[in-house]
Amino acid sequence: MIGEKTLVFSLGNQEFSIPISAVKEIKTWSKATPFPSAPAFVEGVVNVRGSVIPLVDMARMMGVSGNSNEKKAIIFLKNKDKVIGFSVSNVTDISDWDEEEFKPLPELSSDDLKYFLNGIQSVSGRLIFSVNVDALFEGSLQ
Repeated sequence: MIGEKTLVFSLGNQEFSIPISAVKEIKTWSKATPFPSAPAFVEGVVNVRGSVIPLVDMARMMGVSGNSNEKKAIIFLKNKDKVIGFSVSNVTDISDWDEEEFKPLPELSSDDLKYFLNGIQSVSGRLIFSVNVDALFEGSLQ
């Protein structure tokens, strides 16, 4: 059954998706102002139309490594009354969420990935990891 649309993006050479309903906006990546004593995965803060928003390196926070972690975009996500920017390698497309193509994570997954991911979806022969937005926000604010 096809449900909500998802935004597909890459971290290094791996693809991930998040529900489009959680996306506030997408911008070209820009350097953040460092924030003292922030966790290593926090790049700093960015000013977006007068609002100071934390910028998190999603790949670093989730423990994802790849050949290329070049950052080209910031996805601003909203969860309840909070907005956080997540830097990603690239935004690739918008896809339909198909529950029939959704599979649980394999047992070999690290605890970090199990915490941040809901499972894997196969889309046109590509395997795309589904990100748990609530876990992203909990992990970012610890």
